[in-house]
Amino acid sequence: MSHSLADVFDAVAHKRLVQVDLPGKGSNQHELNGVSALREFFQTTEKVEGPLYWHYFADDKEVDEEEGRFSFYDARARSAERTGRSEWRFYYSGEFLAKCEPGDELIIARASGKVHALVFQRGSARLRAALVLFGIGSTDERLSLLSSEAIAKSEFALFRRQIIEELELDVQLPVAGNDKDLVIQRFGEQFPTTAVMSAFARDQVGLDANDADAALVAWLDREEQLFRALEEVIIGKRIQQGFNVVDDFIQYSLTVQNRRKSRMGHALQHHLTEVFARHKVRFKPQAKTEGGNKPDFIFPGEAEYHDASFDASLLLMLGVKSSAKDRWRQILPEAARIRDKHLCTLQPGISVNQTDQMASERVQLVIPSSVHATYTDTQRSKLLSISNFIDLVRSKQP
Repeated sequence: MSHSLADVFDAVAHKRLVQVDLPGKGSNQHELNGVSALREFFQTTEKVEGPLYWHYFADDKEVDEEEGRFSFYDARARSAERTGRSEWRFYYSGEFLAKCEPGDELIIARASGKVHALVFQRGSARLRAALVLFGIGSTDERLSLLSSEAIAKSEFALFRRQIIEELELDVQLPVAGNDKDLVIQRFGEQFPTTAVMSAFARDQVGLDANDADAALVAWLDREEQLFRALEEVIIGKRIQQGFNVVDDFIQYSLTVQNRRKSRMGHALQHHLTEVFARHKVRFKPQAKTEGGNKPDFIFPGEAEYHDASFDASLLLMLGVKSSAKDRWRQILPEAARIRDKHLCTLQPGISVNQTDQMASERVQLVIPSSVHATYTDTQRSKLLSISNFIDLVRSKQP
């Protein structure tokens, strides 16, 4: 069963913030202008109010979050029947927008009954990722509603799941009921090793692996679906059992989070191994180099790396980090003979500042082609797809 963005978000509206939207910078009110689109967003002719979850995203900074309240109402409701005129307003509490600047982008999204106000720094990598996530092609100063048809047509593919996790949004991701039956039949109520789960996911995807990028993403996407289904069963049952003390709950929660983080990294390594094997290039995973280091992949192999007579220009190293962030520096000392290093990641929209730092350390990113849209044109000119990287490997393996 395929899912769409509509399985996550019920409604989405967006606008570019201007000075009069910002308290202390041109407005003494706590209202948003141009809110006619919100009548359809809330699908109501009555007053609506409730909690509003603010998020501010800027490059290379922690997410700034705050909970406030909103009220969407007709200021002329009492006289509307007599005059036939309505004046809908969106009022919010708190000073959160005072932190923002003109040109920042506001996306209001409703998910699982919660209303999130997502503000993105102008020109930021996270804004580019968000626009790709929601399929927003252009923005202006008017509050515009993303049509329900557009949301329903946006397939909930791996890159959208990655963007949501990168933005750390508290939303419910879809899990197919038949996937629960499938994983329970195969694994029972226990998590298999990451290698076993990856192999099972590949068996579920019938495609030609000649397109390395499409194959990798399809395998990762299917594994994520299966893993979340198994989580839903195992963890859901544990939560129903309850916890005696808060510390037990916190410890269990940390275990769940750590399993998620480490599993995706292992899955990426497992599927890349299969991609390289099917494309018949020579490589060695976890090869030993200097000082006990073990790069994720060495091409063509460990023996050639340690052979001083082997031309170092024919050696390649690929590090693997599902999310790069500041961890990309960990690959720098892993293979001293290889000056130009490559790093495969699934992270959408890394900031220009960080990619410039990587370039200065002679690290080139290898990213599935479907994620390239979250990068600037200049950044994309320096990215390699998985297929591009395989071609580079072949050029060094006559």
